[in-house]
Formats: sequence, structure tokens, C-alpha cells
Amino acid sequence: MYYTWKNTPYGIIRVSCSGLYDFVLEAVKSHLRLYSVTLEPSGKKEHANMTLVFSEEDLSPDTKRKVEEHIVSVLKPLGLKASVVWASPERGIWPVIQNPYIWAGLASCIAVMVTAGFDGFFWTLFWGGAVWFTIRGLRFIAEKFRSADYAG
Repeated sequence: MYYTWKNTPYGIIRVSCSGLYDFVLEAVKSHLRLYSVTLEPSGKKEHANMTLVFSEEDLSPDTKRKVEEHIVSVLKPLGLKASVVWASPERGIWPVIQNPYIWAGLASCIAVMVTAGFDGFFWTLFWGGAVWFTIRGLRFIAEKFRSADYAG
């Protein structure tokens, strides 16, 4: 999608929504999550109004202020007047319910219990867990050796 940025005597200047999104994320260079970018065309005004909605996970008011000042200072030379809105991400059980891996795992557990009974389910769960923990342990040990080789 493209936003109209400016009307000039030579035509309309449009900017890409995804381009603005990527530009702002690169300018912030942080772990912040950018939910949305909107741009109101400037018409005859000097600056177009740009609204950015960021996640406010575990940020102090001082950090928020610094991020806002940085974004405003980066976008002002481009003719964009930035407004930053901080939003709290939704938490709860809803993302778990929407996860297809959870549903696949639940369906697999029910299928094993129906076809193999509780004993089959228990041993399947036991050996699956044992292999999972073994692989995780081997990966952890391999990472330790790899980081020790680079440390020198």
C-alpha cells in the first residue's frame, strides 16, 4: 500500500507503507515491536503527520521519551511530523488457542490414548521426553564447546 506524502506542482509523491515500516524499525534499532504506521498527507502544510504505534513492553518513561525524541529527530528532515503511540500487547490464553502446534499435540495425545491405551501413551510420552531432553543436552554441550573454541 502507498501513502500520499506530498502534493507538488509536478505531481503527487507517494511512499510505501512497508518502506516506512522498515525505515522506522531501522532508525529505532531496538527490540520494540512496531504495530502500525499511518501517514496523513501534508497538502499545503510543511510536514506530513505520521503516527507510529509501538509496543510498550517493560519500558521506563525515560526510555519511551528517548525513543520518541530519536524518531522525531530522524523523520523531521524528511518532512514528516511523527506522533508515537504506546500500546500494551494483549496477553492471555488466546495466542495458545490459536497455535496450531498445540492443537496438533493435543490431537496426537488423544489418538495415542485411544489406540494404544494409557500404558502406550505413558511410554510414548516417556521416550519422546527422554529423546527431547537428550537432544537439548547434546545441543547445549555442543554450544559450550563451540563457544570455548572461539574464546581461544
